[in-house]
Amino acid sequence: MRNSSLALALSFLFAGSASAAVMTLDEAYQLALAKDAKLASSEAQLEANTELTEQAFAQLLPQVTASASVKKEQYQLPNNLLSFDESTNNKNLQVTQALYNRQALRAFEQAGLKVDYAKLRLSSAKNELGMRVAQAYLNVLLTQENLLISQSQVETTAKRLEQVTAALKVGYSTKVDRLSLQAELDDAKAKLTTDQQQLIFFRQKLKVLIGQDISSNLPWPKVNADALVNQFVRGKSWLDEAQDNNLDVQMQQKAVEVAQQEVEVRKSGFYPTVNLGAYYADASGSTYFAQKNDNKVIYVELKLPLYQGGYDSSRVRESKSLLRAAEYDAQYAKLDATQQAQEQVSSINASRERMDALAQAILSGESYLASVEEGYRLGVRDIAEVSRAKEKLYANRRDQIRASVEMLNALVQLHAVSGQLDAQAMKQISRAVW
Repeated sequence: MRNSSLALALSFLFAGSASAAVMTLDEAYQLALAKDAKLASSEAQLEANTELTEQAFAQLLPQVTASASVKKEQYQLPNNLLSFDESTNNKNLQVTQALYNRQALRAFEQAGLKVDYAKLRLSSAKNELGMRVAQAYLNVLLTQENLLISQSQVETTAKRLEQVTAALKVGYSTKVDRLSLQAELDDAKAKLTTDQQQLIFFRQKLKVLIGQDISSNLPWPKVNADALVNQFVRGKSWLDEAQDNNLDVQMQQKAVEVAQQEVEVRKSGFYPTVNLGAYYADASGSTYFAQKNDNKVIYVELKLPLYQGGYDSSRVRESKSLLRAAEYDAQYAKLDATQQAQEQVSSINASRERMDALAQAILSGESYLASVEEGYRLGVRDIAEVSRAKEKLYANRRDQIRASVEMLNALVQLHAVSGQLDAQAMKQISRAVW
């Protein structure tokens, strides 16, 4: 009953019109770009950081303030029982322009660096999304092919069991052979159930990423290992690419620049500021001061910080420590990127060699299976030898498709660690294998 339910679920998953277009890795990535919440968050963060530049630049522009007040006062003088009522109406307009403000200038420069950092963070989010989509997509591919192998294994084993059962009735087989095949069939059905469950799970993960149902089986790629190595790996120094273009490296380097600028911003707290100002006031009322009408003032203001209780000095020391931490993080990011690139290049080469070896092993296994089956038909081989030969062949086929998927995944990861996993890279990889 459980197997029937899984089969029914799979039939719904694979349902779709016969003319439905297959989905390549590049197409899945394009759909995810429009749906991913993490990417949308990075885009919103970039918009927010862009406003930092406007805010910092505003501190360098003229500052205009206006005010108006109405004051009414009633009082008595000493030894005088008379009450006095006075009123004052004030209108003020003040314009201030910074002539020299080192801290504001440094903050403006730093805001530009923070915008650059947000842009790198957005690129990193796209890079990371590409890895997530590729992993989910390739997992679906792998489980699809494993499911096909499991189905084939169940069908062939069931057919052999029928043959052995029929042979047992006429004395050409044994109960041991039948029991052995029944156990083999049960194992194959258990593996089929596991593959069905995994396929449902991975298809659901991919659906969440791309925001829509997968209408049909994903197309199995034509993986030519030598062609992929020649096109994408050879003739390119991936280690240098990773050191220079890895997005984590670039972000850490930009973080160092931001930290350096922060040191300058905090040092600027010890520098004087010079402002040019103009002031206009008009007052009216019954008081003496209210008789000072149409008052115009132009002034130059110099402010020099002398002592703040050690606050600014502490902030400078803090920023220098944070700068050293950012520099160490940048060094580590470079080493880590180089190591990851080396691992992916090695993985691609290992997958290529493994695929070549498995292709030869499958050819040999098919020949051996044919000879064992012929020997069993002639009575010189037993059913256990046939089963072992078939099991080995199925295992090699599973390893072959896994090696193909691992090679594609390593190729995607290599582009990612080198900061080049963008829409163009996805399109090139898809064109190379689909």
